[in-house]
Amino acid sequence: MQSTQLTQSYFSAKQLKLPLEMNILIPFDSEVRTFDEVFSKIEVKKYLVSKSHQGRLGYNLVNMLKLVLFCQMEKIHSLRAMEKAAKNDIRLMWLTNELKPSHNTIKEFINTHLKTSIEDIFLEINQYIIKKEQIDINTLYIDGTKIEANANKYKFVWKNSILKFKQKLQLKITKTLHKLNEDYKHLGIYFLIKEDYEISYLEKIRDFLVNEIDKEGIDFVYGKGNHKSGLQRDYEDIVDYIEKLTSYNHDLEIIGPSRNSYARTDHGATYMRMKDDHMRNGQLKAGYNIQIGVSDGYIMHMDVYQNRSDYKTLEPFLEGFNHSYGFYPKYPVADAGYGGLINYRYLKSKDMELYQKYPMYKKETSNQNYINSPYRAENFTKDKNGNLICPKGRKMNYLFTRHNGKDVYESSTCLRYPLASKCKKGKAPRRIEVNEELWNYQKKARDNLQSDLGIELRIQHSIQVEGAFGVLKEDFKFRRFKRRGIQNVKLEFMLLSIGYNLSKYHNKQQRFVQ
Repeated sequence: MQSTQLTQSYFSAKQLKLPLEMNILIPFDSEVRTFDEVFSKIEVKKYLVSKSHQGRLGYNLVNMLKLVLFCQMEKIHSLRAMEKAAKNDIRLMWLTNELKPSHNTIKEFINTHLKTSIEDIFLEINQYIIKKEQIDINTLYIDGTKIEANANKYKFVWKNSILKFKQKLQLKITKTLHKLNEDYKHLGIYFLIKEDYEISYLEKIRDFLVNEIDKEGIDFVYGKGNHKSGLQRDYEDIVDYIEKLTSYNHDLEIIGPSRNSYARTDHGATYMRMKDDHMRNGQLKAGYNIQIGVSDGYIMHMDVYQNRSDYKTLEPFLEGFNHSYGFYPKYPVADAGYGGLINYRYLKSKDMELYQKYPMYKKETSNQNYINSPYRAENFTKDKNGNLICPKGRKMNYLFTRHNGKDVYESSTCLRYPLASKCKKGKAPRRIEVNEELWNYQKKARDNLQSDLGIELRIQHSIQVEGAFGVLKEDFKFRRFKRRGIQNVKLEFMLLSIGYNLSKYHNKQQRFVQ
């Protein structure tokens, strides 16, 4: 049967055809239209100040910013992928007026203009979304995760090892100085023996040995079969000590007082245990502790920390939120990693409510045997003088106070009655730790979390903040940083957060339209 399909051999797909306007080709519900709506309502020019220079004019900075942020929204993070998208994606051509920069130009733009202004741009976009969506950021769901750094996992430096090596080096220096004191005793020269030697002090000894070598006209010798003089050996030992001590001090300066390790290929990264442990051997990897605060599904605040524990990040995180928005959230909701005496004190001092779990929260709300146990310190009674009384009516004597503020009590007569095994297995007097201030805070937090509002906040915490991390890791494929250094890492994650918020805003808008 003969085909009725017309074959037009004179037609060419490469010939000029209508429409010529790209705006017509972009659907009304495209992501780029939502992006353009947001950017048309905010002022970003004030954050992109071009530097005066000679030669040709550079690319339009606003269009460069649109290119970078729209690529983040579309889960395009590689610089070369951005360059490729600018040349082939019709949405980007329409948005940026057909801007086609190279990947090096994009990199230069990010490093030059966004390192100092990205936080202001992030806040400006958030303020627009808050106003548009009527978001109440007085309720902030806080949580953290550890993201692997762009660092070699085998090139690490441990603080304890450096301190141990430095202590051994101090003993070697002392031994060498004792020898020098014996050698120059006849000249009345004495080198002061110290517990901790400074580099400047060793440099003075080195200079002294250089002068002695010049006076005696000693030539240094090296290699097999050559015998070194005593002065040459002493000089080389002191020089070696200076180099090692300089290296140790440099390592300790990088590590700082608040962490115990760093990666040689990324000095800002700390070795931590990651949630993704594919080998299941508890291997430590260089990474960063990422903290986010989510309201109504949007990331309202974020920060990057070198602390392995979430507990120490709560105060600086909320201070950063206050710096950005001018107030503290009334309901900062967090999991058990954030609850503790210091954080509870801080929250109450800033008039924030206690909706943070603490490590024993689950046991104290579900295990009835533990809750009602007469041997639990919180269930001990007091006599008329305020002394703690154990279940057998014996007075508990105060011993001392720990560094964490807990008072330690014991009863010296506990071993005399038959139920001593329930106190301490009959091997030692019963000891308890008491911190009534912490107990009061925990009771308040427990009551808040078990109220109707607390139950709703706990449910939303699991949905919103864990959901945000899930989208970032699975949909945005964000598992490892590409940049190095804590400031560069913060810039990278803030760009990612902007892309996440813009994508979330677009999805919500389309949901309402449908």
